[in-house]
Amino acid sequence: MLWTACLLPGQRIDDMPTVAEASNWEATAYHKDVVAFCEKLAKRSARVHTEVVGHTPEKRSLPILVIADPPVSNPSQVGDRLVAFAWAGIHSGEVCGKPATLMLAREMAGTPAHPLLKHLVVVFLPLLNADGNDRMDKTNRRRQVGPIRGMGTRANAQGLNINRDWTKLDTSEARAVVSVLNRWDPAIAMDLHTTNGSQHGYVLTYDGQRHPACDDSVRRLTRYELLPDVTNSIEKYNGYKTYFYGNFRKRNTEWLIDPALPRYSTHYVGMRHTISLLSEAYSYASYKDRVMGTIAFVRHSFQWVADHRAKVRDVIVAAKKRDTERGRNPGAKDLIPLRRAPELLKEKVGVWGMERGSPKEFQVFYNDKSRATLSVRRPHAYVIPEKFVKVLDTLSAHGIRMEKIDAPTEFAVEIYKITAASKARFAYEGHRLVTVQVEVRRARREVPAGSVLVRTAQPLGTLAAFLLEPQAEDGLCAWNFFDAEVKKGEDFPVLRVPSAPK
Repeated sequence: MLWTACLLPGQRIDDMPTVAEASNWEATAYHKDVVAFCEKLAKRSARVHTEVVGHTPEKRSLPILVIADPPVSNPSQVGDRLVAFAWAGIHSGEVCGKPATLMLAREMAGTPAHPLLKHLVVVFLPLLNADGNDRMDKTNRRRQVGPIRGMGTRANAQGLNINRDWTKLDTSEARAVVSVLNRWDPAIAMDLHTTNGSQHGYVLTYDGQRHPACDDSVRRLTRYELLPDVTNSIEKYNGYKTYFYGNFRKRNTEWLIDPALPRYSTHYVGMRHTISLLSEAYSYASYKDRVMGTIAFVRHSFQWVADHRAKVRDVIVAAKKRDTERGRNPGAKDLIPLRRAPELLKEKVGVWGMERGSPKEFQVFYNDKSRATLSVRRPHAYVIPEKFVKVLDTLSAHGIRMEKIDAPTEFAVEIYKITAASKARFAYEGHRLVTVQVEVRRARREVPAGSVLVRTAQPLGTLAAFLLEPQAEDGLCAWNFFDAEVKKGEDFPVLRVPSAPK
């Protein structure tokens, strides 16, 4: 391994303990403590740059730490290094990622020739849900083992779950993370949680991108190369067992994971052709073990990317190029998956659980894969009427490229007619989700000046298509962006341009 025994988690610059360490693992930091730590670390180490990437609804700042050697203050200085990004505290009762990122940042800032910084620029956002974090209470997450002095809430100040917001971008917190993805273009991005699910035998479980719209080469690199290697390294060098995230079902005969929807960060980030990892430290492990396990998972994952940097770069660049090339002249078999369903593996796997208080390995079926159940042919472009200001703002926040049409222009288009539309009975995350069915017809249509053209010949072309297709299960139509226009028998307002104009 590239680091040595002297490079221990928690190595200090002078005397900079986190709140977790200073309290002997009884407490977690408030927002002011995190801000003070970031500012102090930046003052003490030239390797550390800090900047604010957004604010919460209650106006708390969202600082990031950018750690590099030689140091950088903007993406133009990254050079041939890869960027590695992790954020913590999206659910602020799940506190282990907050001290983990601060402790690892401190170690990298104070260790000469730190191995992670040889080929990486590391970006941490230590506390995302800062408003929920400061609603500290001993009664939050009672089933979690510590910290005993209390922790924050799952929802943000709007009462929203930020980890259901990645396509609709209702929250300023999710937009802050996406701004980092757009600006720093990381090769790997990690969302650090604490699980609240089944009792099992692992200090930490994990996941990678699984939605069928994610580029398969990046998905396979994550699932079949990075994660198995990282699992082995953590057990060898840290003594922790880790495994794929899930929960036991049907009397411990199935190990089931959450649906691969891009409302979750892991699958959204995967649609951006980035190695995307979910970290779920075990809520029944001690607070200290959860933090140390999270540090190990971040460290080994980042180190794997550094060690395999040429391959990682090639796979990601090829995925973005593939998205762009497919959008120029889409073929009949170039499909965008809009809906998916999980699939159980055909063979059982061994997963460590608990029986009568003792560890036991159960042979289970695992729904590791997702298959497309509805796909559409990729168009060359979409045309959006200029009145859909919220749609255009959201696409822009995602980093999707758009062009304004300056003069009336005739296009050969595909028009969706809505044949069925229904709205969920109950609200979910401030929305009543919409499900539609459509039929398509071809026509020539003069598009007025001011309309916006979104080409799929761009690195985020698949994401753009997914967001704009009305039948996408997590697209903008599903999240009520087009409600005034979604009526049975009416045309959907976004037009498809199937081929490049000649």
